[in-house]
Amino acid sequence: MTEASRTSPERPDEGGALMAAVDDDVLGAFVRTSQTLPGGTRLDAPHFTASHRIGDRTVVLLLDTTDEARARRLLPRMRRAVADGALLRARAVEAVVHEFSETPPTRRELTDAHADLLLDTVVVDGASEVVLHLDDSCGEHIMEGYWPAVRFDTDNQVTDVTIEA
Repeated sequence: MTEASRTSPERPDEGGALMAAVDDDVLGAFVRTSQTLPGGTRLDAPHFTASHRIGDRTVVLLLDTTDEARARRLLPRMRRAVADGALLRARAVEAVVHEFSETPPTRRELTDAHADLLLDTVVVDGASEVVLHLDDSCGEHIMEGYWPAVRFDTDNQVTDVTIEA
């Protein structure tokens, strides 16, 4: 365990659901919630989440693992992704526009996309890969119920652009 992260024991939240937490001195507490259904079945979230301010927006940070030790190992990549948030978002928006345009985009199309496609979620699911989920704030670029997801490698280069639901 590094100085910047530590594991907290399960603790109940305000609604009585149990939460496992991995605390990070830079990004705060990442929690993995669970709840017990009326029949006694326990449902555990498949990831650890936190929220963090990047630029002028509060975004969801998601460590895509159920294992606390692995979550701690993913924290350095998440810290780097958050620190590089503005750069990654700009690259993600441009990648989305280029991927889904039938012709080379105009400067105006790129400007509009930068204003409209907002960072919503940062996912780290491996020591190298980061995925940014963008929110179409005006509803004019992506069909409702869907969002663009842009994958980055260790060098913060775009490796894939998809639409997810």
